[in-house]
Amino acid sequence: MKMLGVRRLLASSTLIGIILGGCATSQPIPELSQPQSSGLGIDMTLKAPIGLFSSSPDDVYFVKIDGEGSLHHQQIVRSNYSKGGRVYLLNAQPGRYVAIAASFLRPSGSTGSRFTTHFLKELVQQTEVTVRENELVFMGSYVVKSSMWRHGTDGVLTNSMSVVLMSNAGEYLYRGTLLERKNDEEAHREFFRKAKEDLAGSGWAARLR
Repeated sequence: MKMLGVRRLLASSTLIGIILGGCATSQPIPELSQPQSSGLGIDMTLKAPIGLFSSSPDDVYFVKIDGEGSLHHQQIVRSNYSKGGRVYLLNAQPGRYVAIAASFLRPSGSTGSRFTTHFLKELVQQTEVTVRENELVFMGSYVVKSSMWRHGTDGVLTNSMSVVLMSNAGEYLYRGTLLERKNDEEAHREFFRKAKEDLAGSGWAARLR
């Protein structure tokens, strides 16, 4: 039953309400907006299409699934903090979330080039989590293979999403397939150990003790 809403979302081209923050790497750690604030985190490595190169994303794009799988009032929400491949959405509204894309900026010239990998639906489905009030949720650790974008791919790039995610000048688009996923107890311990260091000096770090 958990995946029902995600499947409906992936089958739909209707998406309303896009919430995008600033570049995650240029922002300080967002402080708790209220004592009961929630958040989520994901650990991710993006493998290059050719060769052995890999990159850590600066941003991950999430979709918040409202209600019981309703197709209305869905939101794309961009992460607001990242460090060392661990990407966070802090002060997230409680609800169900999936990850749909990740990107990083490679400095070049005056602006640089942004590389965005859109996840195929099999990967999206595996990222679903429920965020409750007053908790920080781990979405899992993922190694994602980036390959050349092909029109008509079975990703989740709807018309509404494409307006936002393809609007950056100098952007390169890829599709992402799952190479490795870890979401066991050991992966949780390792993530939260590093999260304490990432969020040191903030109200979030105190919550993780």
